[in-house]
Amino acid sequence: MPPGPAAALGAALLLLLLASEPAHTVMLRAREAAQFLRPRQRRAYQVFEEAKQGHLERECIEELCSREEAREVFENDPETEYFYPRYLECIGKHGSPYKKNPDFVTCVQNLDECADADAGACGEARCQNLPGSYSCLCDEGYAFHSQEKACRDVDECAEGRCEQACVNSPGSYTCHCDGRGGLKLSRDMSTCEDILPCVPFNVARSVKSLYLGRLFSGTPVIRLRFKRLQPTRLVAEFDFRTFDPEGVLFFAGGRRDSTWIVLGLRAGRLELQLRYQGVGRVTSSGPVINHGSWQTISVEELERNLVIKVNKDAVMKIAVAGDLFQLDRGLYHLNLTVGGMPFKERDLVQPMNPRLDGCLRSWHWLDGEDTTVQETVKVNVKMQCFSVIERGSFFPGSGFAFYSLEYARTSPGVGTETTWEIEAVARIRPAADTGVLLALVGNDDQAVALSVALVDYHSTKKLKKQLVVLAVESVTLVLMEIKVCDGQEHVVTVSVNKDEATLEVDGTKGQSEVSPAGLQERLAVLGGHLRGSVLTFVGGLPDVPVTSAPVTAFYRGCMTLEVNRKVLDLDEAAYKHSDITAHSCPAVEPAA
Repeated sequence: MPPGPAAALGAALLLLLLASEPAHTVMLRAREAAQFLRPRQRRAYQVFEEAKQGHLERECIEELCSREEAREVFENDPETEYFYPRYLECIGKHGSPYKKNPDFVTCVQNLDECADADAGACGEARCQNLPGSYSCLCDEGYAFHSQEKACRDVDECAEGRCEQACVNSPGSYTCHCDGRGGLKLSRDMSTCEDILPCVPFNVARSVKSLYLGRLFSGTPVIRLRFKRLQPTRLVAEFDFRTFDPEGVLFFAGGRRDSTWIVLGLRAGRLELQLRYQGVGRVTSSGPVINHGSWQTISVEELERNLVIKVNKDAVMKIAVAGDLFQLDRGLYHLNLTVGGMPFKERDLVQPMNPRLDGCLRSWHWLDGEDTTVQETVKVNVKMQCFSVIERGSFFPGSGFAFYSLEYARTSPGVGTETTWEIEAVARIRPAADTGVLLALVGNDDQAVALSVALVDYHSTKKLKKQLVVLAVESVTLVLMEIKVCDGQEHVVTVSVNKDEATLEVDGTKGQSEVSPAGLQERLAVLGGHLRGSVLTFVGGLPDVPVTSAPVTAFYRGCMTLEVNRKVLDLDEAAYKHSDITAHSCPAVEPAA
């Protein structure tokens, strides 16, 4: 078998040595010649095989190295081209490496600035050889301090790397944009851009409809007052649509301590509450009607009876002992409110959540005197319903709801030991790729104890991709990729306790972003927050610093949320932005 390139080069170097050695040293010992000519084998078992100094000592001082082997030592051409001709000069002056001449060793070491007399020239930094010199290198995000001979963190924030907020960290930094102002990081991870919808929801509204759930407090959306010279019977008819299982359709009568009726929904069925001459009654009957389809409902006084029909079929007939119109100063009066009541729900015969997320159209009250109502609705978009709806709550990207929920509890029989858990399941159809789904915020210090959010970038790797992130304060614990712009429903599941934190998207577990020790440290911080007072925010955050969480933007899209095995009803929130619908969501527009 013909000799390889290394052996051929070795033979050429042998001729050079023979020409430069005195006559009495021409003949090499057989062992040295064999080592010289045979193909060189890398000794990968050595501990410092990949260290440059170890390479140089082994390859070019203990043995004779070729230009290719010198290139392996320096891993670049400029240093190799500087070193190798001078290496051959050392051989010409002091003999081959196998003669073990100390002057040869010194000569070669002096060619390498990083191996020169002061081995600690760069301290904790890495030394890089240059032609006739060297440089001290640090990892990205650090700079070499010549006096301290150490790598020190670079404060990129002081260099103005970010358009808005900047947070420096050891060896890195992150930029933040005002999410509450509708901004997110651009692809360059430094400047900001608008958060724009990536899924088109059909938010068209019907001018001939009336949205009953517009006012969060359950305050009526319409108040009418009828006055008659003669006693008049009640007649009301309208088309109705809802997904909400409970709430008030309308109230008719006088004051709360006089005669009145309330028609509402409970568990999806019609319920009539009435009070005549101080006696209260509750009647419920008929089919479940909170299925999102239109149906016609009518209520009519007929011969001392109230008859209630659904789609022309009578579902209730209740005997009454008086008139709803009450005589006052020569006139018969009737108050009528729609989508709420004129008094508190605790004063009903049976308390009911008054706010009903539903829609009316084609309404007629008494003899049709409602032209003013229709004109008011026509010019007020917020009083109109979405033309096409699906089940779920719609977050328009400009508000949130919050609740006072407890997560910590004292274990029975264990004294004062406090345990806590957070279990959340969010079913989402996002319209944008950035926004807060769920967050726990300190009631006193406004610290974002925990957040679950959509974001379109990986903050540490600075990559653009759609993600769900689970974070404690500003530190991301777990993340998982998600396709938020496909118009489909996705299920996000979160489980956090004192020992672990998991995040799943559509049944697939996310990846941890912190070490086991870092996770335990963050969970201890979260536990400290939960032992105090926290509020549960859905769909966004209050006015907190931009850097207090990975995401501060409002969520846009549909969502239903279950926390610690209880579905959160937006009707029961301590506060809700008025543009958030509680039980209905516009449908996704079909693809063009």
